[in-house]
Amino acid sequence: MTLRSYRNIENAEVSFSPGVNVIFGRNAQGKTNLLEAIYIFARGRSFRGTPDRELIRSGDTFFTVKNEYTDAQREEELLLEHTDKKTKRYLNGVKLERNIEMISHFRAVLFCPDHLGIVKGSPSERREFMNIAISQLSRDYVYLLGNYTMALENRNALIKKIGVSGISGAQRERLLENIPVWNAQLARFAAKIAQRRAEYIEKLSPHAEFIMSEMSENTERLRIQYSCDVPDPHNFADSEQEYLRLLEAGLDRDLSAGSTQRGPHRDDLILKINGVPLRQWGSQGQQRTAVLSLKLAEGEICRELTGEHPVFLFDDVLSELDAERRKYLFDRVADKQYIITTCEADAGLASCKIIHAKNGVFTEIN
Repeated sequence: MTLRSYRNIENAEVSFSPGVNVIFGRNAQGKTNLLEAIYIFARGRSFRGTPDRELIRSGDTFFTVKNEYTDAQREEELLLEHTDKKTKRYLNGVKLERNIEMISHFRAVLFCPDHLGIVKGSPSERREFMNIAISQLSRDYVYLLGNYTMALENRNALIKKIGVSGISGAQRERLLENIPVWNAQLARFAAKIAQRRAEYIEKLSPHAEFIMSEMSENTERLRIQYSCDVPDPHNFADSEQEYLRLLEAGLDRDLSAGSTQRGPHRDDLILKINGVPLRQWGSQGQQRTAVLSLKLAEGEICRELTGEHPVFLFDDVLSELDAERRKYLFDRVADKQYIITTCEADAGLASCKIIHAKNGVFTEIN
């Protein structure tokens, strides 16, 4: 990684070993900033939700981040630069016209404290987990999400216009005539999204459940269920017709609510531990272990579908894992690259590369 004027990092070049890499240092020294810069190349934007213009180091007018990596075929280079209020992206020196074109070249799995929200938070956080994981495997899924969002926004805008007080009956009827057009588009995109999510969770679940069982010495059974509005999301044709029926039948409700109430933007994951809802009844340790299981399983699905593991990024989570779970994590490091941030100078890890972070400067200790 090469960084210039990125957050608190003025100028840095950091190389990582193929195995375990530990970046240690006190808080606010640049550890998470470095992981954020790496993950940008996998997700296309900051996992903290920060706009590109706000990633510029204070007092500067630009930033550049370069990621040189090796995949199964060859050495690759991704470059991101932001200047003059514009972000430019390059793959091996060739300019990419859109952010979406950068996604799915470099793959990474991130686990940070905020990811407990996958279990404890709202359905939107679980949808985001699915969307990010699937997007790294297929750029087409990103286009699909974009098309669905655009159709949803247009239908919602139309619904709000129809609901405006004082509108004449004739105006209302003319607006209502456009609803079937958006219903048809939404139903088609919704059926495709539900199918892709169902297929992904079907692949992910056995891995996550096995990992959870192993980490708990077979005492904790994790179950994952994809929840959507259609009975069989694997069947695209039937799902498309069912979504269309739901949209048509629910129009009055949508008009009252002012927005579309059914569709993939309402999907959820149901997580259970030993048969009870993990969100309500799981302990903090069980919830944390479940999220770790999901993240490790995400990496296994990536390996199955692409032939290689992603880079695993663990941001300040070692202190939240007990000794047994740490041991499990590092017993599985074969053929994987871990990049870990921690405040501990001695994270209890052997045979790893250690990098010290201080004031945006990264120094190799060994």
